[in-house]
Amino acid sequence: MDISKIKQQVKKDYGVEVAVSEDERSIFLSGECGAWADVVAIGKAFVQPGKHVVNDIRLVGHEEQPERLPALKDGALDGTDWDVVVIGGGISGCAVARELTRYRLRVLLVEKHSDVARGASGANNGMVHAGIDLKHECLKLKYGVAGNAIYGEVCEELGVDFRRSGQYVIFDSRLIRLFAKGTVKRATKHGIPGVRILNKKEISEAEPSVKDFAVGALYAPSTGYVSPYQLTIAYAENAVHNGAVVSLNTAVLGMEVEDGKVARVRTNRGELTARCVVNCAGVFADKIADMAGDRYFSIHPRRGTDVMLDPRAQGVPEQTISMGPTLKSLSKFGSGSTKGGGVIRTADGNYLVGPDAVEIPDREDTSTCAESLEAVLGKHMQVCPTLRRGDIIAYFSGVRAATYEEDFIIERSSKIANLVHVAGIQSPGITAAPAFSKDVAAMVAEYLTSTGMQVQANERFDPRRPRPVKAKQLSDGERDALIKRDPDYGKIICRCEQVSLGEIKNALNNPLGVQTIDGVKRRVRAGMGRCQGGFCMPLITKIIAEQAGVSVTDVTKDDIGSNIAVGEIKEV
Repeated sequence: MDISKIKQQVKKDYGVEVAVSEDERSIFLSGECGAWADVVAIGKAFVQPGKHVVNDIRLVGHEEQPERLPALKDGALDGTDWDVVVIGGGISGCAVARELTRYRLRVLLVEKHSDVARGASGANNGMVHAGIDLKHECLKLKYGVAGNAIYGEVCEELGVDFRRSGQYVIFDSRLIRLFAKGTVKRATKHGIPGVRILNKKEISEAEPSVKDFAVGALYAPSTGYVSPYQLTIAYAENAVHNGAVVSLNTAVLGMEVEDGKVARVRTNRGELTARCVVNCAGVFADKIADMAGDRYFSIHPRRGTDVMLDPRAQGVPEQTISMGPTLKSLSKFGSGSTKGGGVIRTADGNYLVGPDAVEIPDREDTSTCAESLEAVLGKHMQVCPTLRRGDIIAYFSGVRAATYEEDFIIERSSKIANLVHVAGIQSPGITAAPAFSKDVAAMVAEYLTSTGMQVQANERFDPRRPRPVKAKQLSDGERDALIKRDPDYGKIICRCEQVSLGEIKNALNNPLGVQTIDGVKRRVRAGMGRCQGGFCMPLITKIIAEQAGVSVTDVTKDDIGSNIAVGEIKEV
């Protein structure tokens, strides 16, 4: 569509006068608007084939919240030199760092938080998508299907639980079921295995908890689920095992570009140099690109809220159940803005319901609200009416890093020679990461070779990470033998999740050096049960203090400054 006509239509629909310019890569927008939903809608209106959108339309009356940066300032990285610096410790950055260690390279990963998986990679439902919702050829489809195919192998290497449960997309209309035949045909074309349509009897037999209104379902057997934060941690730990360095509490504050290359990277822990920089900064990926003078895309944050149910909840489906499109919502199915969520049995045995998809102006707004909770529950109680609000034990939000084109950006910069962008990695990012990380590592190796560097294979690369001990998953005999070897495995600290002292000690001795309450929680689930740490958190705080040789007042929940205790009550 002609740009001038889009401007006219935007003026008519939203009453906004948009200033537009463009170059060979992007369409640039500026102006003012009174509603954030309209800002996003206008950005999408200008999407053109082969071009990105940079949306600088200002939300009237809103001041963007400043980025949360670590309080730590030291010179730990000052003057250091690296072959590759990866910015961001989400699934993208950690997977890329691990794949880079297949080469004999000096790899540094910097993450501004006190642990990896602190953004969207630690706050999503962990669904490993089959790819049935993606209609057109795109990077999401390419890497989503390829990543799904190798998921079992990758999780086996990294010692992470993964279950290929299958997904049932429920239909409430025979007409919708008829339309689903096109999805089956498309899935076959895209190489997605086993997708088929079930009739009313078949879905009732597969999942008795599904409401009677279901006239059938689309079944995708390759759908699975994984713990997204445990997989991210595993990638990071294996990267360290193979020679990479992970610097936590480290934020990139600026870059200096010379002769079309990033010459220096400035952080709160000093200034460093690198032959190549990989931008895996999630919701801040466009900000990082801007630091290098290469902002040719925009990230608009999209919040999703998930509801966690007690693992003992009754009448909840064992398989992944999603509500399919209705006649009213059919036009949005496969739009890329949301996968629609579902009722999911997680890799850890809990149930998750959600997420929704809400456009927000602030990149780190992970707040929850009654509207999102009701939207999530209302939608999924249609398909599974046995869900009970009394089974809710927690809820949380994550923020997706969406581009206006609703696709990944995985490419070398055409402007900055030694910069690689891995941006716009929203759903199905967890699914796609095992595949695209290999291509990104190869992209980096190819660039470094082109500069005259001899990039050699790392003959000592070890793809395997030992599977952490989970005492509650052991048989009685196995548990007894373990306790005889180490009595700490017989001392239960978290009663809800049956986590032992031995497991917590192992979690604290992780390769990344993380010794926080939430770091333990993400590694062994201590504090993730119905009481949400009400009983075990004081014990874990004491254990961390003893293991680290510090006072309990020095122990933090997560990032620097989140101390659990601020002082000692004098003895009575």
